[in-house]
Formats: sequence, structure tokens, C-alpha cells
Amino acid sequence: MSSLILTNGDTAADLLTAAGKQGHIFPWRDSLHEGPIGPISAQEEQANFRSLRATYWAGRKVEQQEALEQTYQTRDRLLENHKVYDAIELWFEHDLYDQLQLIEILTRLYHLKRFDKVFLVQAETYLGMQQPNTILKLESLSQPVGEQMMAIADLAWQTVSHETPEKLAEFITLKPAGFPFLRQALTRLLEELPGPDGLSRTQRQILYSLSRGINKPGMLFGRCQAMEEAQFWGDLGFFEVLSKLQFCSAPLIEGLPFGSSMQVFQDSETRKSFIQSQLTLTDLGQEILTGTADHADHNEIDYHLGGTHIRPNNLWRWDWEQSALQAPPALN
Repeated sequence: MSSLILTNGDTAADLLTAAGKQGHIFPWRDSLHEGPIGPISAQEEQANFRSLRATYWAGRKVEQQEALEQTYQTRDRLLENHKVYDAIELWFEHDLYDQLQLIEILTRLYHLKRFDKVFLVQAETYLGMQQPNTILKLESLSQPVGEQMMAIADLAWQTVSHETPEKLAEFITLKPAGFPFLRQALTRLLEELPGPDGLSRTQRQILYSLSRGINKPGMLFGRCQAMEEAQFWGDLGFFEVLSKLQFCSAPLIEGLPFGSSMQVFQDSETRKSFIQSQLTLTDLGQEILTGTADHADHNEIDYHLGGTHIRPNNLWRWDWEQSALQAPPALN
């Protein structure tokens, strides 16, 4: 029986291969909590999605846009040709990175009407930390995925890709059957909205850790990972967040020799210089951390969270104390 095995990245794919897992093993490479996303129900929407994601990562200098678009195209065709596989297996973890990939894939399968012989291995552990002689033990977690679960994933994707986060805030009040980790993951996504202080949770964790003496980027990455219920940041994405706290109109930190980029981490010496730089909080950073200043009053906040473009005239916030969404003033 021919099988397509989709998993969260190259490390897990390599481990499954080394363990002797039979089938076409394919890593699903995309950090969907970074940059804009959109609907993927129709062919035209999928083409727009490919362009959207490729444009974003090309802007981050990860790869040339044409090559990125080809990668996304190859991936889409793999699923479109799903009928050549007797079974499809999905191997994913409990964290935000994986849960977003999972609902994307299931949404695509839902609209392709592939409802039979799809199986999900959903682990409350990190696949990349397994060994070739242990990873296949997780097959005991395998469960069939049918039309109902795919419809739930489709609804989840609609909420994440919506142009405002209101539907997402409503979705996390539900208990989606078959997805024990999805609510926590999507709540964590909402926590990346600016809080009452203008900081995302990741930014706040960085400033807090720095105030406690964790003053090197490499150490900050490890410390902030440890503060997560389920780790989802890669180092490149985390250091991008860190850099923006310094390279902005009114810096909250200082000490980085240059901003984070793919080029920085491709050279060992520049990577070392970045990772080991000594950081300090600025006076403004200290004020924001203690709640006496608002990041949004001093710097232009401009990034995407799912389908929502967070910017000064569309400044959705997440009140972490009340676990409540706050609409921009113009919408109140």
C-alpha cells in the first residue's frame, strides 16, 4: 500500500526515514504564525496564498521569490494528486507551529474531498527530539480523520485567516472534537497581538528576561522558549522579533550589532557576533515593561497575525489578564 506521510519539517522527516518508515515522506515547511495568510478553499485562493507566502519570505531574504513560489506549487500538486496514495498519514505536534500546519493540510484535503484513509498522529511531545528507535512508537496515537474533523479544521482556518481576529477569539471558546491541542495553540496565537502595553507576549517575555539579567540573544532564546507551554519559535523568527525591539523609532533594547537576517546566520562569525552580543533595556523599555508606557505610543506597530494586518489604524489588542480581545478604538 502506498502512503504519503506529511510532517512538520526536515528533522522529523529524516527521523521517520531513518526509522524505516515506508512511504513518500514529505516535510511541510512553513512558519504560519509569521507573516500574512489567507483563505485556501478555492484554486484562485490557493494561488493567491502561494504568492502571499512567497512574497513574505522573499522579503525576509529566505530565498528568491520564484523559487519559493515553485516550492509552494510543488507542495500543492502533491496534495492535488492524493488519489495515487492509498493512505495519507499526518505526523504533527501540539504546538502552534504544528497546529497551524495541521489545519492547513486538513482544510486542503477537505476541499479535495479526500475523506478516506487519512490518519493523524498527534503527539504531545516534540518529534524532532525523538530518536530513530523511538519515533515509530508514536504510531500508537494514530487516529482516522474523516469529513467531520476536516470540516472543523476548515472552520479553524477560516477564523485564523479572517481579516480581523474576532472569529478566532470566538473559536477558542469551543472544544473542537479530535483536536486536543488546537485551542491552546490558537490562544497562543492571539497572545501575539499587542497587549495593553503594546507588546506581544514574545516581546514581553524578552523584556522581562532581559530585566532579570538574561542579556545575550542566544540565552534569551533559550529562556523564552522555556517560558512557553509548547515551544513553537524557530531561532530565525525569534531573533527577528528581538531585532525589531532595537531597530525601531524608539528602541526598547540596545546592544545588537546589526539586525537579524538569513544572511547573518549563514556566516559563523556574524552569527557568533549576534548571538553573543550584550543587551540592555533602554529607559523606554523599562517603562513599558513596568506598565507606565505604551509601545504603540512610541513606535509604529505593523505586522500580520494570520489574516489580520496589525497597524496603527487597525490596532487590535489582546488583554492577557482578562483573556479578552480589544477592538481598535475606531471600532469601539
